[in-house]
Amino acid sequence: MALKINYNYQTDFGLVNLARTEQSMNTAMQRLQSGMRINTAADDAAGYFISDQLKTYSISLDQGTRNANDGISIAQIAQGALKEVYNILNDIKQKAIQASNTSDDTSRGQIQQDINSLVDSIAKIFKDTEFNGLNIFSSSGQKTFTIHYGGRTDQEIVLTTATAGAASNTITAAGTITVGGSAINASLVTIGTTGFTIDVTTQAQANATVSTVDALIKAVDDMAAQFGSYQIELQKIINNNDSQRINTNAAYDRVRNANMAEEMSNFTKYQILMQSGIAMLAQANQSNQLVLQLLR
Repeated sequence: MALKINYNYQTDFGLVNLARTEQSMNTAMQRLQSGMRINTAADDAAGYFISDQLKTYSISLDQGTRNANDGISIAQIAQGALKEVYNILNDIKQKAIQASNTSDDTSRGQIQQDINSLVDSIAKIFKDTEFNGLNIFSSSGQKTFTIHYGGRTDQEIVLTTATAGAASNTITAAGTITVGGSAINASLVTIGTTGFTIDVTTQAQANATVSTVDALIKAVDDMAAQFGSYQIELQKIINNNDSQRINTNAAYDRVRNANMAEEMSNFTKYQILMQSGIAMLAQANQSNQLVLQLLR
């Protein structure tokens, strides 16, 4: 065999392989420490890009779901307020029927006073019902709430509220309630613009007011149904968002996260290779010492 001292091939080969083993062992250690197969773009450039896009979309869907839940909150608050208005209107109708039966104008004046107090309650409900500082109803026209429910551009649903307001007059004069302008029932637009007059100061007017209150109740129910439809739609959107988010996270997991069992197996393998490589490097270094035996 040839004996040389200026270059030791086995030592050089051992050093190169030892460096590669060390690099692989460090990579396995990083994956075990982080739980991720891809820690930097250098680990898998395409996988790094794809997984980051998936993560961004998942985060966007999560925020879209929270936005949709805000929309459901608006619909629920509106329905709660309209339920109270419905109850008050039933009280008003009861008093209107009472006024249409009596022949005592003084009694009708008292009933009108009670009705005006109820109308004032409706006015306060429409004025004070809000979500996060934003009034849900307006006596001057429709109001809209834009809900961005998705993770992409133009994934929006617009909640439209009909005109809703009330004004109680003097103690014995008639009050006015405005409910209408619904996007669902276009026939209510004119009614919503002119308002409903609640007047029981005479028997004839009290009798007419009974049917007026019936029309009001229908308008309130129409608006409540509209908010109910929005709530149903938003809940379906949330269900779809949750399904998309779960599947997107699963896709992210398959691309980005490490198989811990596999990485532990690799780490153990590289540890053994490091130990054997160091041992063989020591043996390779000793081979040049054979030259000394020729120089004795």
